Amino acid sequence: MRQTMEAFHWIVVPISTILGLSLARLLGGYVAAVKGRAGLRFDWLPLVFAAAILGAALQFWWALLELSGREHWSLSAFTLLVAMILALFTAAALISPSDADSDLRRAFERDGHWALLALATFHTLAIVANSWLWGVPLISVDQALQLLLALLCAATAFVRRRRFQEGAALVYLLSSLADILVASISTY
Repeated sequence: MRQTMEAFHWIVVPISTILGLSLARLLGGYVAAVKGRAGLRFDWLPLVFAAAILGAALQFWWALLELSGREHWSLSAFTLLVAMILALFTAAALISPSDADSDLRRAFERDGHWALLALATFHTLAIVANSWLWGVPLISVDQALQLLLALLCAATAFVRRRRFQEGAALVYLLSSLADILVASISTY
């Protein structure tokens, strides 16, 4: 068991580092939006997706605790976890406004579709990881929610009609909250 815990610590450190950077990027984007609010053209759509990315990152970080007892680790399992976190980081970095952005809507139109494709990648990889690492059956509520979230992100990335994006964002947010509730164990 000691060797298992030591391996897990080596695995979780880079993943936690990238997760921490993702959270810092999201929170930095919120701070940039608040600081620049006087000269900022506000848009709620990227902020909804940013909040959902924040929730996904926190839930993923929480779920990592379940892997601490995993006995066998492989490079492919580690790579899958890193790929998931890199997709989340990319989504966080692209959805968050920078200090240079004065129009959140224009920033979302410029970079939002790339953020949503990265988020769709995260949810697609989560289906694989849920099954392989967490033992979740492919046919389950958890996996169905991941598929729905991935499809919503991909559709929103490709369909540029604002009304569609707004509707998809609201469905995504509600589905994301449901996923967090279904996937998260309340205590360890």
